Formats: sequence, structure tokens, C-alpha cells
Amino acid sequence: MKVIVASSDFEISNAITEQILGVESTSTSVIETTDDFIEALKSDEYDFIVTDYSFDGTDIWQLTKLINSKQLVGHAVPIYLIRETCDTEVPVILAKEHNFQTISINDLVETLQMVRCTGYVRGQLGQAKASVLVIEDDEDASEIVYEALKNDYDVDRATDGELGLALWKKKRHDLILLDYMLPGCKGDEVLSEIMDVDKNQPIIVMTAFDKPEYNKDFILNGASQYLPKPYTLMELRAQCVSQINKAKLIYQDYYHDQKQKKLRNLVNELERELTVGNIEKARRIIDALKINLPQSLSEDEQARTWNSVF
Repeated sequence: MKVIVASSDFEISNAITEQILGVESTSTSVIETTDDFIEALKSDEYDFIVTDYSFDGTDIWQLTKLINSKQLVGHAVPIYLIRETCDTEVPVILAKEHNFQTISINDLVETLQMVRCTGYVRGQLGQAKASVLVIEDDEDASEIVYEALKNDYDVDRATDGELGLALWKKKRHDLILLDYMLPGCKGDEVLSEIMDVDKNQPIIVMTAFDKPEYNKDFILNGASQYLPKPYTLMELRAQCVSQINKAKLIYQDYYHDQKQKKLRNLVNELERELTVGNIEKARRIIDALKINLPQSLSEDEQARTWNSVF
């Protein structure tokens, strides 16, 4: 197994290398420039890409856009972003949209070994399916939903609220289909616990109690949609598509808001340090600003990048 480590951070690249060196028949190549990265990818010698959030003047969004471009997509392999290099949490649904996975250094080896065992086809990775968690205690109803969605989504099922919460906390699904009448922890309690962790998590509440007060309470408490039983499978599929598409936009706005807040805090901190003459601290803040600023390649850099592809 050969791994590209796209990193300009010595501490991070060293930590990754130390982790991977302990695995038999595995090697890493630390790459610090976009040109060298493209040449390495085009060689088709590597099995995985592990990268920092910011790499050689670009960021993970620009890098994955480059990898998935028409000129390079045939050489594409699984991409893993090191969580420790991110200043704000990258939403899972957006990472899927750009064909990468965010992972901690400590989980890296286990994940790479698992993916190597299950296999993949170079250049044909495709976009990962959106994940759906069905929390429904009625086995027949759960099976019907599973069969209706399994071809389009990665579907997990839970028969009670506690199990559903545990599965969600582990995987952070793109969409939850939540029954109201559950044994033990009821649907409204599950909804409340999830909203405490992630107020943007899309949840469709499914219930036979089709009363206006239930609808109002669920929506006001954070549910994305209220689907009264019985519903048609066409309605269910349409709502899944609609809520996942809405979630992508919501998470994108939320992520950009978080980045803007981070930038404002850094600018305020920089002003304070410059006022008191703490130049060394100011330089470190400027480095942090460079990482957090929206990244884009200049026309000259784009031309140089594409010339190296052909």
C-alpha cells in the first residue's frame, strides 16, 4: 500500500508517516507542492491520498475539485482529510459532495486497511451515497422503507430511540427518518437530543398521529418535515431528495459562517497583538489567517497546474 501525504506541515506529515510505517508493506511519500502532487497522482502508483486542510496555497475544496476534474479523475484514489488540520468542523454531507472523508490521525491506519480489504477501482470511485437512518420499531414498516431506499442510499436501521441515537452519534447520517411512537425514548426526546448536538441535522418525523399540534411542535423543535402515516413510497422518496438537497445548502451556509467568524476573531486578535508590539504572536496569527482565508488559484497558477497535467 502506497500513500501520498500532501502536507506542508512537518509535524502533521511526520505523525502520519509514523502511523503508517507500522503497517506491513506500506510506504508514504510526503509531497509539498501541487505540481509534484499531480505528477505523483498521474503515476498511478499510489493507493490513497492523505492531506492537510491547506496545501501549497490551496485548500481541500480546491484540491478535490482538481482531483475530480476531467483531466485527473481517471487517476483518482480515496482522499482523507486530517481532522487535526481543520480549524472548523467540515460537515460530512459536504465532504461526500467533494469525494473525501475527514478522519483523525489515530483512526487513519484502521480506515486505510479496511478500504484496502474492501477494494476500489482507480478513477471510478464515484460519489458516496447519502446515508439515511431509519428509527422505527415496527419491523414491517422499517423493512418497507429499507427496500424503498436501499438502491439510492446507505440505509441503517434502529428499533428504538436509544439505539438510533447511538448509531447517529457514530455515523452522523445525512438524513434521519424518525418514528414518533418508539419504545423507551420517544421520538420527541430523540429529536431534542439530536438538536442539542446539531441543530442543522435534517430529520423527517413519521407518525400516525396526524394532528396540527404535533406538526407544529415537531417543526418548531427542529424537525425538517412532518410525514403523516400512511404515506406513499413516492412521497417518501421525494421528501428524502428534497431534505438532503436543502441540508447541503444549509450546511454550506453554516460552514461559511463559521469560517467568517474565525476570520473576524483572528483579525481582532491580530490588531490586539500589533497594538502591544507582540510581533512574534502577530506572525503566528497571520499564518493562521492564510490557512483560513478563502483559497483560489491565480490565473498563472491555474495555467501552470494544467500545463503539468498534459
